[in-house]
Amino acid sequence: MPELRKDPITGRWVIISTDRAKRPTDFLRESVVIKGVGICPFCYGNESKTPPEVLQYGRHGGCANEPGWQVRVVPNKFPALGIEGDLDREGEGLFDRMNGVGAHEVIIETPDHRSTLATMAEKADRGRPVGIPGPHARPEKR
Repeated sequence: MPELRKDPITGRWVIISTDRAKRPTDFLRESVVIKGVGICPFCYGNESKTPPEVLQYGRHGGCANEPGWQVRVVPNKFPALGIEGDLDREGEGLFDRMNGVGAHEVIIETPDHRSTLATMAEKADRGRPVGIPGPHARPEKR
């Protein structure tokens, strides 16, 4: 099971997920080439190739897992966290630790497969639900 450890210097929680080491493609480096329409599970019209959506915005009426969405959220097929279990928080040496329990989801920000954050129009942020940062979001000042 993955676990969360609190970094004693920064105070941030870090995910330690040894199960993700089972993915042999994690460390392959390939250049990203945006090709036309393909068999990408995130492309508009390929909704059946992803796990069932947990949230969507933009589809007014119609069925779940169908075209018509503007933003779509689906469970990650290779999650870093598990959704079941108890936290069991405890101190262990230098670290506070707890079981890695939580959701790990994929946010599909646009139905346009060829869009990148650099090419998305700023107007795409209008109507974006609160809590889902857009491509032009500014980090919070602390």
